[in-house]
Amino acid sequence: MNTIIEELIEYGLSHFKGERVEDVRVGLGYTAVKLDTAQAGVACMLRHRLDNAACCLMANAGSIAGSPADRVIPLLRSPNIAETSVGLAALNALIQQDGYEEDSSNDDLVQLLDITSNDRVGMVGDITPIFNRIQKHAKECIVFDEGKSDWEGIADTSLEKDMLPRCDVALLSATTLLNNTFESVLSMVAGAREICVIGPSAPLLPDVFKKRGVTLLSGRRFLDADRLLRIVSEAGGTKRFGPISLKVNIRLK
Repeated sequence: MNTIIEELIEYGLSHFKGERVEDVRVGLGYTAVKLDTAQAGVACMLRHRLDNAACCLMANAGSIAGSPADRVIPLLRSPNIAETSVGLAALNALIQQDGYEEDSSNDDLVQLLDITSNDRVGMVGDITPIFNRIQKHAKECIVFDEGKSDWEGIADTSLEKDMLPRCDVALLSATTLLNNTFESVLSMVAGAREICVIGPSAPLLPDVFKKRGVTLLSGRRFLDADRLLRIVSEAGGTKRFGPISLKVNIRLK
């Protein structure tokens, strides 16, 4: 089986129908890409991985808009985190056109994942509103985040190998695709009852994730591309996405 990154790129290229990138915004919280079809997608910007970057973060800056999407999506394999986010955002914009609405639900994650007071939940990538909801229902909720390892309540990532295999439910932020840790983390939670890939950056591609044992995809479909671009340009993030997007939950099991 190909790596998840290669399979995501392959999917994007195989579904490319001549779409071009109309606009790109690389913000402090997210990157957004709008296609000439008026569809848009996002990817998280991992700012902590830019600490040692030069003043020019992308060598091809100024030439991405106008490019065919099939030239931009392969940036997902770049070691440059800014380029990686552009590649994932372009892929997410492309797949916004796919028809998955009939499989979607806006039910609460606690209900969808059937989290009870007996469950130990592991979350890789801090999503505070989700954590606050889950910890009220679960026996324990452990959060790992490489960019917040010194924050109170965030466990050090060195403990993942020991603690994640003991979790009944696992929530993996789509940031694991951006920092290339998805496969290693997935192997640690292979025994979990539920494995959810979550966040606005999550590619809503059931076939790609189901065969890897993921049981739920939880992402977003954006309704107003121009408003999204403005929010991202002004350093906005998930909290600002509500009025211009729909939460989409796709059950894979």
